[in-house]
Amino acid sequence: MQKIISLYRKWFLGYILIGFVIISGGCNKKASSVTPLVPGNEFLTTVQLQLVNLNDPTDHPLPSWTQMSPYTHTYQTDSAYFNNAFINLKANSTYNCYLVILDSTKSPADSVTPEIQQRENYHLIFYQPTPIAAANFVVSNTSTDIPTADWITGDNTDTTAGGISINELEVPPSSASPLNLVVSRTDMDNNNPPMQIGIHTQWVTGAASNGIIRVVQRHQPNAKDGSYAPGSSDFDITFAVNIH
Repeated sequence: MQKIISLYRKWFLGYILIGFVIISGGCNKKASSVTPLVPGNEFLTTVQLQLVNLNDPTDHPLPSWTQMSPYTHTYQTDSAYFNNAFINLKANSTYNCYLVILDSTKSPADSVTPEIQQRENYHLIFYQPTPIAAANFVVSNTSTDIPTADWITGDNTDTTAGGISINELEVPPSSASPLNLVVSRTDMDNNNPPMQIGIHTQWVTGAASNGIIRVVQRHQPNAKDGSYAPGSSDFDITFAVNIH
């Protein structure tokens, strides 16, 4: 009799356990219907610009921007850690550009660009040449220009070879010695209606000139509308540009 009672208790506890699992499963199913968290900013250390001259495939600059110490693997503000952040372009030429974003904390470095492409509806990339001719400065939902209210201000204290600074200030549109460069986005997301992204761009150069280009990736989950304002920045960097 005692064995029968013991067996009955095991069966009874088994049914209770099964019932608990079913109830838990129902709760989990209900929980899964909750709106997912908005994805946070991507982690990155390096940005590369893969440029190719449409009329000369041998002309393919690969400037890169890195803000990471090779010794401590921590972010740095010292310009000594900026790697090859200079772009040499031929005058009166057209280049296709592909943006490569890397997480160099991993070995080998992990490309973040595919993740950005998967979340293309959350991202918009801006390319701001400086100095810029007033005629080329057009702020709209289809231009790469950054509104002047969001331009960098402060002291220009970091000079480099050729007198061009990667920390050089952006200045308001001017007719005085502009950087003769226009950048256009050539890719679209799957929003309805579709909006531009900026991983793929086309760069058109004019006469010889020099300056900088500021590249900003805006992270805009559930807020992307084609403008610069919504969201926050995944990165905000500058390259020195020489058109010759």
